[in-house]
Amino acid sequence: MQLDIMMFFQQFRTPVIEKIAEIISMLGEIAVPLVVLMILLWCVSRKKAFAIASSLMTALIVSQTLKAIFRVPRPFQVYPDKIRGGRLSTATGYSFPSGHSTTSGAFYSALIMTVWKKWATLIFIIPIILVPVSRMILGVHWPLDVTVGTIIGLIAGFGMTYLMLRLYDMRKPFLIFTFIIGLLATIASIVLTILLSTTDIDPVAFEDLMSTVTITGSMFLGFYLERKTVGSIPEEGSIGKKIARFIIGVISTLVIVVLISLIPAPEAFTSFAIYFMIGLWCIYIYPLIAVKTRLMEAVL
Repeated sequence: MQLDIMMFFQQFRTPVIEKIAEIISMLGEIAVPLVVLMILLWCVSRKKAFAIASSLMTALIVSQTLKAIFRVPRPFQVYPDKIRGGRLSTATGYSFPSGHSTTSGAFYSALIMTVWKKWATLIFIIPIILVPVSRMILGVHWPLDVTVGTIIGLIAGFGMTYLMLRLYDMRKPFLIFTFIIGLLATIASIVLTILLSTTDIDPVAFEDLMSTVTITGSMFLGFYLERKTVGSIPEEGSIGKKIARFIIGVISTLVIVVLISLIPAPEAFTSFAIYFMIGLWCIYIYPLIAVKTRLMEAVL
C-alpha cells in the first residue's frame, strides 16, 4: 500500500516538480524556525519565542526518539530501482517518522496559536500540508512517516504552545520548570555525547537526537537565567534598533559557531559545544550583552 502511494507520486515527478518539492521541503527544515525564533527573541516577544521553541523541541525529541527506536530505512534505500531520492543532504537519518513533517507541523501550528488570526491559519496551514507531500515526491519518506510526523508536530504545536504561553506568565513555576527541564536535558545530552564518542552506538540513530536534546537543555537553562537575572524586553525600541539587534545577533552567533568548530576535539564533543552555545548565546548571553550596551531594554 505504501509503495503504491509512493509510485503514485513518483509518476508526476518531473525536473520542475522536483525543484518545487525541494523548495517546499526547505520550509520544514530547522533554518526557517531558527530565523523566526531569533526575530521573536530579540525583536518581538520572548513569551511567543519560548512557547514556539518549547513546542518545536518537544516534537523533535519525540520524533527523533522514535527514529532511534524503529530505524526504518527510507524508500529510495529500500527500492533504489523504483524510487529516486532527492535533496539527500537532508535525508541522512532514519525514515520513521519524518523530521521535516514533524518540524512543519509543530512550528507552523505554534505560529497559528501565537498569532491567532484567520489569515495566519490560512497561510501557515499550507506548509503543514505541502511539506509532507514534498518529502514523498522526493522519495525520502513513506506515507506513514509523514503522517505520524505531522501528527506529532500538531499535537506539540497546539498543545504545548497553549500550555507554555500560560506558564510564561507564572514567574515561579516558569523558573522551576525551565531549570529542571534544562538540567535534565543537558545531563542527557552529555551522556549521549560520551556514548557517541566512546562506544559503537549507532550515530545515524542518535546524532540528531543528541543535538536536539543539547539545544533543548541550553535553551531552557537560557530562559531560566535570562528571566531570573536579565529580563529583557525585545518589543521595546525603534525599528532601526531592532534590525541592529537582529543583524548583530545573527553575525555573533555565526562567529561563535565558527570559533568552536576550529577547536580540535572529537566530532561529537564539537557538535555538543556548538548546539549548547547556540541556545545559551541566543537566549541568555546575547540579550544580557544587549541590555548592558543599551541595545535592548530590561525589566526584572
